[in-house]
Amino acid sequence: MLKAERQDAITKICTERGTVTVSDVAGELDVSEMTVRRDLEELSAVGKVERVHGGARSITGKRGLAIPREFSHDEKRQIHKAEKQRIARMAASLIRQGDTIFLGTGTTIETMTQLLPKGRLRVITNSLPVFNLLEDHDDFDLCLVGGLYRPHTGAFVGPMAEEAVSSLGIDKAFIGANGILEHAASTSNMEEGKLQQLVFDKADMRYLVADSSKLGKRDFYTFYDLVQVDGLVTDDQVTPEQREVVEQYTQVIS
Repeated sequence: MLKAERQDAITKICTERGTVTVSDVAGELDVSEMTVRRDLEELSAVGKVERVHGGARSITGKRGLAIPREFSHDEKRQIHKAEKQRIARMAASLIRQGDTIFLGTGTTIETMTQLLPKGRLRVITNSLPVFNLLEDHDDFDLCLVGGLYRPHTGAFVGPMAEEAVSSLGIDKAFIGANGILEHAASTSNMEEGKLQQLVFDKADMRYLVADSSKLGKRDFYTFYDLVQVDGLVTDDQVTPEQREVVEQYTQVIS
């Protein structure tokens, strides 16, 4: 297969599937992963696909609205502030004194730190910003999960983080999502998604926290099915149509 034909095939696969991994494309086209990576870099440079960690996604997307890029932590802090405050308040109201909770990464979760109930709590997090916001709370037992650090989100991820989480007992987990499309919650980074999946699997109660702008959108890595979560905590801007879709799979808490 000529290079031009191969790259046309890769673009077509991305368009049909929305997102693809390097290994999937290499297997389907019977070429090396190194060749696929080079092709994806070239296709990304000319705007035919968007490069993401571990693969690529379609610029237009097949289903739902693809998230164009991973926003920086500072950018996320500046958007949907009122909605995040409401979501954080609703999520914090689900926590009881004595709970062992997991707080994931993201600015909505960070807002929750100001609203946690008084009294004894055991708080586990893989977010350095969350840890920094809580480190002076003497009434909390605070556990920071270490591992490979992602400065873009302030998260610790990877095998070390996963090993630490695998031995923990968690009453309630609160995890953010970049996109929620139909029954799938997704994020932009595979390593973060894998840890989020493991945390939810370990938790007795599982809550997604996401503002309504995330509904109907998808990101690169799907980490959990809405059927398996206890609720989506979102803001009051969710439309009746959006609520109806989500409530096929889990409850909406707004």
